[in-house]
Amino acid sequence: MSHSTVPDPGLARVAVYLPEATLGNAELVERFGFEREFLDKKIGVLSRHIAAADEAVSDMAVAASERLFAAAPEAREKIELVVLCTQNPDYRLPTTANIVQHRLGLAQTVAAFDINQGCSGYVVGLSVTRAMMMAHGFRNALLLTADGYSKVMDPSDRMTVPLFGDGAAATLLSDEGHGKLGQFTFGSDGSGADDLIVRGGGSRNPEQPVSGAGALYMNGRAILKFMIKRVPADVDRCLVANNLTRDDVDVYVFHQASAHMVRSLIKEMRLRPEKVPLCIADAGNTVSSTLPIVLDDIGGIEGLAGKTVLLCGFGVGLSWGSTVMRVESA
Repeated sequence: MSHSTVPDPGLARVAVYLPEATLGNAELVERFGFEREFLDKKIGVLSRHIAAADEAVSDMAVAASERLFAAAPEAREKIELVVLCTQNPDYRLPTTANIVQHRLGLAQTVAAFDINQGCSGYVVGLSVTRAMMMAHGFRNALLLTADGYSKVMDPSDRMTVPLFGDGAAATLLSDEGHGKLGQFTFGSDGSGADDLIVRGGGSRNPEQPVSGAGALYMNGRAILKFMIKRVPADVDRCLVANNLTRDDVDVYVFHQASAHMVRSLIKEMRLRPEKVPLCIADAGNTVSSTLPIVLDDIGGIEGLAGKTVLLCGFGVGLSWGSTVMRVESA
């Protein structure tokens, strides 16, 4: 099917799943000796959700999908593509998306695959999903983001434990979706790979356990410096690509790295705070799911009718990406 005959897909619906168990700040104060105000205000996370010991990425992705299908039951039989963004798949192989396809009872004619990306994963996933839909004439697709960083964190690490939470989100893209995507911009700087890394368990260190020195490591200062250097420039590049100015944007949806990081972006870019939602308090940094969690929190796609939304993800890689969503009125 030629591109000219394929309707431009848009975001139709978003659903979120967060595990039942939570880790609150009172426990972190006791464990690490933090000042409560530091956790509540600077990091901005009051509690983070933690996947159960037997709860894998596929479980969270399926739960988010089922919540989406509960709100739009007709969508299940229409899905033609499943893209799952995660850095913690159930197994080295097979692809977790295939497991999810089967558990959701989707047709065996569905294309399904994983992409390995972190904090910029939602933007990357939107671009890949939209491109696949337009290239192959797919009218309905499911973009899933799911990660369980608690599985790869050292519980004694005072840098990562307060920040990250587990969770998943499901986004329905459809030719009938009202959230129309514009041009995308991307960036990558692998020289900063060591600033946010899990060294254990991969082909470089296959025998190293994902614990201790092999667990999740983050250089917080380096990540903050990277964000301030790269994100404002990429946002402006994206706006130029979409023939927009900063003032034309109604809502800026940034990756929810921490409250301090989001507020630093507001200050650096001289944005109006009311245009920049902060939705980290009850979920933490859920990696590739932070952007759809924000979208869900502020009313979903239908709640943004008539608005221009800037989506920007950044982090592990180091990588970053931005796009614009113009939400048509129903």
